[in-house]
Amino acid sequence: MRAQGDLPPHEFAYGAALKNGEAIPLQMEQFLSLEALDPDQIQLKTYVGFKSEENLEPLIEYISSQKNASFAPLLAALKSVDHLPNQKQKAVELVKALLPYKDSLANKEEQDSVIVFVSYGLKQPSKLSQAERAKIAGFVKQLDTDKQSANFESGECPENYLAGNINIYPLALDNTMWHDNAKFAGAKDAPILEIRFMGLKGIFRYLLDEMTARTGDTFVHVDGETI
Repeated sequence: MRAQGDLPPHEFAYGAALKNGEAIPLQMEQFLSLEALDPDQIQLKTYVGFKSEENLEPLIEYISSQKNASFAPLLAALKSVDHLPNQKQKAVELVKALLPYKDSLANKEEQDSVIVFVSYGLKQPSKLSQAERAKIAGFVKQLDTDKQSANFESGECPENYLAGNINIYPLALDNTMWHDNAKFAGAKDAPILEIRFMGLKGIFRYLLDEMTARTGDTFVHVDGETI
């Protein structure tokens, strides 16, 4: 259930169709490296069924339980990735490790029960550059409420205004299910980078625009509310 109070009543999910699977970690890194994001807010959390941990151990246990000898190199790689202290690097290297095994791991029935969430957050407005702060403030004033705009202008926002996550589905790494819900340019089997945001509309509009400016990717609404 969504908490009340300072949490804006939004959840957005937008996706971009990529050229190939190898582009997934590259575009993830591009997004998580945006100057407006706080690197200290990046955190992985793995869910397998009802179990969740802020590491890759549930995923490692799940893959081990498949009793597939060909997964031995993958398990070794995941254990190595899990020891990386930098959370952005850990997210990128996780996808790189999974890519060669995406077909072997594919499981449509269980894909939504094995997810790695990569949480991220915007810097507090007072920590943004003057140009970033002014541009985002303009979007917030246009798309969000007067109260939320005033909170942003004050320089300090509730953290829930600033938070989102990227979803990684190890059992459906290309995330092509969204082709059934939305119309993307390009091939119908193109991998989809899914980015979610639970905060202010203006902030998410800014982040998606920055990604488009950097990469040329076009983001399409796939779930939740629209901006």
